Amino acid sequence: MKAAMRLTPVRRALGATLARDIPAPIPGQLPVLRAGAELTLGYQEALTGLGINAVWIEDELSEGIEPVELVPPQLREEAARTVAGALSEAREGLARGRGLSAATAVQLKGVVRRLSETVADSPPAAMVLADLAAADAYTHQHSIDVCALGLLIGRRLFERRGWEDFRGRRRRDDVEGRLLKLGLGLLLHDVGKLAVPAGILEKPGALTPQERELVESHPHAGAELLDSAKFSPLVRAVVREHHERWDGRGYPRRLRGTEINELSRICAVADVYDAVTSERPYKPARTPAEGVAIIDCGAGDAFDPEVVAVFRRLVAPFPVGSEVTLRDGRVGVVADVAPDLTACPTIRLPRDGGGYVEERVALAA
Repeated sequence: MKAAMRLTPVRRALGATLARDIPAPIPGQLPVLRAGAELTLGYQEALTGLGINAVWIEDELSEGIEPVELVPPQLREEAARTVAGALSEAREGLARGRGLSAATAVQLKGVVRRLSETVADSPPAAMVLADLAAADAYTHQHSIDVCALGLLIGRRLFERRGWEDFRGRRRRDDVEGRLLKLGLGLLLHDVGKLAVPAGILEKPGALTPQERELVESHPHAGAELLDSAKFSPLVRAVVREHHERWDGRGYPRRLRGTEINELSRICAVADVYDAVTSERPYKPARTPAEGVAIIDCGAGDAFDPEVVAVFRRLVAPFPVGSEVTLRDGRVGVVADVAPDLTACPTIRLPRDGGGYVEERVALAA
């Protein structure tokens, strides 16, 4: 049975009961806080200090609301351990001039297959992509979320019109094999950032030209790290091209349109959406609605319009279980989202004197 819960900002959670464990920044360690804990002022301050600004809580208003997470907690925890281990090995490999081991490649493929199976059963539009990890856990959690979202987009895209081979032909055979290559690329898309000093990656202000050049070298560095028979050229293409733009103003090679590998075009959308909606050491998370709007506005400029069209059918700006503030100042929780009316969800609102009322509300996405 799924837990009834809602996602609320930590600043509004004083006295609430935590509905889900908050994972530690380092996979495998004890949770920061266990489900069932009451959110005291001390806990609020500690969570905010860790860069955790939202938590799942259970209360009367969330009764019967069952958010659907794209990556279930147990799978997220298992995947995080594998990804963190692979990144640690990759960091050592960069220092010693060697790539990832065959054993690690096998483990990563296992993670991709499990994520692919999970997202294949995901319901349309209502799913939540929220790991709630500390900002310091961004690197490996981002890889997991980008992989899951990219696999969801890729599966729906391939089911609708097939996938592109190297000659540009549309094919419908071996979709699972294509998704495995896509997933590995998604999971490892930022591995080249290990070659960039953390101080530059986490710098809150504008980068100098030299710093920008170093950051823009990470796709090539990542592809070089995976340059072995253990990884398909398609995996390396995702790593090398995920910052290219549809209009040709991306990097590192200024490719445009269909010059960019199809799998890389999928990664670009998943990467940007998750990056802007995740807590980072130097930047707070933006809302799903803001993330959806950024992707929508980038169609035809930053992103492949066809990939964006699939994304919009899959990702709701106001997911079930998320809080919204209405124009009149009332705070409610999304109780239901119709796939064809994602900007007009059913909102549950507290009623004076107790209980609640539900209304379908048109929200600006």
